[in-house]
Parts: sequence; C-alpha cells; structure tokens
Amino acid sequence: MAVNKQKLSVYLCLLLRHKPEEAGLEKDMDRHGYVPVDKLIAAVNSHTSYNIDRSLLEEVVSQDEKGRYRFSSDGKSIKCCQGHSISWIEPEVTEQTPPDKLYHGTNTAAADQIYQSGSISKCKRHAVHMQADIEKAWQSARRWKGKTPVVLEIDSAAMHRDGIRFFVSDNGVWLTEEVLVKYISSQHFS
Repeated sequence: MAVNKQKLSVYLCLLLRHKPEEAGLEKDMDRHGYVPVDKLIAAVNSHTSYNIDRSLLEEVVSQDEKGRYRFSSDGKSIKCCQGHSISWIEPEVTEQTPPDKLYHGTNTAAADQIYQSGSISKCKRHAVHMQADIEKAWQSARRWKGKTPVVLEIDSAAMHRDGIRFFVSDNGVWLTEEVLVKYISSQHFS
C-alpha cells in the first residue's frame, strides 16, 4: 500500500515540532531539535502503522513545499527548521534586516482576534512566522480547513526602524516576537 507522504509529513512535524514524547523521542532530541535519523525511523515504525526507511524519509524531506526539514551536515540527524512549541528548543536562526514587507498567513477568525488583542502573538511557538513571498503566506493561510484564508501584509521596514529585531530560519521563514496591529498595512483575501 502506498504511503500518504502528506500525512506522514504532518506526523513528522508533530513529533519534531510539538510532541516528541508521543513516540519516545524527547530524550533523543538535542537543544536545536535534531533527532538521530535512525531513532526517528524506529520510533515512527514502532508507534504508527507507517513502515518508513531512510529513502522514504528523504523523499518526504525533499518534496516538502515549505522546506520544513533539515538534515544535519553529516546526515545522521534531522530537525524541523522552526515552528516548535517545545519550550526548551533553541531554533537556529540568524538575525537579519527584513525586506520592507512581510506576509503572515492566517484566517479571518484569527485575524479578528489579532485586531481585538492588538497584535499577532507567537502563541505557543517561539516566534511569529512571516514570509517574504506572499504565495508562501497563502500556503500557510490555506492550511486552516473550513476557515476563510487571509494574508496580512506587515510593514516590516517600519518595525525594523522602530528597533524590532527580525530573524530568519534556514528555510527562509522570518521570525519576530510580536507584530503590533499598527504594523499591519493591509489584508489580502483570496
């Protein structure tokens, strides 16, 4: 039976970004979120109906549209680049000057909450996620099944001028602590 690579990818994200304990990986994960590939494969095979090997894992990684995964330089470990809700993970990011505009994909219900609260908050994650490419922000916005997607345009140049720090992950996601609504310059609807 063919493996649904999309569902497998979602499960890998669950383990590597949010709940490594669901497959007994929390003790194998280092401070940057890397897990030995052999331990990940064994955990997935013993805790699910999936039967994966290194080749299938490499396919999932190479076909991931968001570039969420990275192998270590020696190829022996794997991590998710950002998006962790695990409090002790220290994402590997680089501080950089952002482009003038960044985009945050969400849905209309969440956007209403953002405007009511006064900011886009990081919630349980380490940072607010934004994209330099509006199409990638639309990918994020469309992930909310049954909800109306919206992309918020962020005046990141103004934020940077005001002293707010920006970081970029190794898969190109822009990160910051919080985005006040005064920096949301417009909304885009599909």
